[in-house]
Amino acid sequence: MRLRILQCLTILGVLAIAVPIWARSKSAELRLTEPATIGTTQLEPGAYTLKVDDGGTQVSVVRQGKVVAQVPCHWVQLSAKPGTTEIDFTANQITEIEFGGDLQAAQF
Repeated sequence: MRLRILQCLTILGVLAIAVPIWARSKSAELRLTEPATIGTTQLEPGAYTLKVDDGGTQVSVVRQGKVVAQVPCHWVQLSAKPGTTEIDFTANQITEIEFGGDLQAAQF
């Protein structure tokens, strides 16, 4: 009986450690030389990290370790996996993040 309980606790411990692996987050580095907009947020020139949980509905815009904006997004299927992470712009408006090696992109 004790062995059975120990086995169950071991399995639960392994599953608890593995959960963060399943909930991956994706990120993209962004360096702006001029102001840009993501969603309704104006970003000043500088270095940013754009983070989103796999399948998440919001992108976090991080600058110097602080979240400066949360922007709603939706996922779109790509026809091919990009080799590198790319951030798409239309007239200083960030419109999409394509993550290298992934068939999905976050779109704004």
